[in-house]
Amino acid sequence: MAICAKDTLGIVRPAVAIALLWANFAWAQSAQQPVDSIRLDVTEQYGSNPNAVDTLQSTESVQLTKTRDKPGTVRGITLRLSTGVGYDGNVFRTERNTSSDLFWSLRPAAYLNGVFGKNSYRFGYEGDYAKYSDFSTEDFVDHRVFADTRLDLTRKLDFNLGAQYRLGHDPRGSLGNRLFVPGELDRWEEYRVKAEFVVGREITRAQVIPWVEVSGMRYTNNGQSVRDFDRQDFRLRGRWRFTSRLYGLAEGGYANITHLDSRNTLDRTETDFLLGIGWQATAKTSGEAMFGILNRSFKNAGRANSNAPTWDVRIHWVPKPYSKVTAYTRRSSEENAGGVGNYLSDSYGALWRHAFTERLDLNTSIDYTVADFDSVREDKYVSFDFGLTYEVTRWLDVGATYRYLNRRSNIPGINFDDHMFLLELRVGAARSLGP
Repeated sequence: MAICAKDTLGIVRPAVAIALLWANFAWAQSAQQPVDSIRLDVTEQYGSNPNAVDTLQSTESVQLTKTRDKPGTVRGITLRLSTGVGYDGNVFRTERNTSSDLFWSLRPAAYLNGVFGKNSYRFGYEGDYAKYSDFSTEDFVDHRVFADTRLDLTRKLDFNLGAQYRLGHDPRGSLGNRLFVPGELDRWEEYRVKAEFVVGREITRAQVIPWVEVSGMRYTNNGQSVRDFDRQDFRLRGRWRFTSRLYGLAEGGYANITHLDSRNTLDRTETDFLLGIGWQATAKTSGEAMFGILNRSFKNAGRANSNAPTWDVRIHWVPKPYSKVTAYTRRSSEENAGGVGNYLSDSYGALWRHAFTERLDLNTSIDYTVADFDSVREDKYVSFDFGLTYEVTRWLDVGATYRYLNRRSNIPGINFDDHMFLLELRVGAARSLGP
């Protein structure tokens, strides 16, 4: 949809003004300590497939090594702000009669990292704001606050505790969500609390990690309370090192999912068990591959229980210290879109993160996900991202991102394609609170 020059300036001016104010603060702080390296993460804001995002985040964090980066975590306060203007070619994710729009984005973040003895803690806030020029129903304001701590109890025992609270939304057309959303976007609040023991180290012969997580989701608008649920997860992961380059893996878990509305018949328990191996073939190649069985047992007699194979595979290739390729595939059990049914999600994808120079970074990824519902419905998603970031100074980046979204389904009328572009200005500063 065409936007006049006046409207465009109305979008750009607030974003630039905020960026300049933040940059002034960053300039004052830049002499204290340089900001840590930019993380090239996939974000949920522009994703058609939140499950793919979860898959990427479940892999190990990737930090590109640059000669001027200082090792270790910044102890103190880190502030970041991204502001930009984007174009969405299919705002409502429709097959026909598509509508496009310009939007502006604002993403502030603040982190506090601290150390006491051998222990560490972290507090953080991340915001995600978007405002569309023509379609105000697509505007959203998301928030995430979190806290976690790592207690080094003994030479071979750690205790990790973390919690987070989120206010978010379901992007239109995203995996597992409603097919048609009249009016404003579906919004929700989510909480998670996780406690984990780590017995042993990666370099020791054996390592055992038991953990428990309690979580829940509540929808806050559009009459979607039927989707509200609580979940408790209990998991155990074991690792046995055969050689310096090869180790065995075993992981199992039990989950209890309870929906708060009696109209929802998806209450169930899930158990899974996986066996596999991990390897460090060379200094450049590593990975983990686990395969097993997943059982879903529904409490409603009208729903059939099931057993299905499951897997989790990740392979990393680091040809250079400044370049990393990750390929992955996994199966997971996911919640429904309100009456459709619990479904299995099979994801396949790859990421490439590369620093062409000390200032120019590339971040690209592709994901293909198949959502197999208990009913006759099957959806297939493709997401492709390509982004470049140029570091003007230690506290100022300029970025450009392109994303292609695609859904194909055996349900008539819900296929769509979408092209999105985003230009961003990112500023940040870090200040140490102690030695």
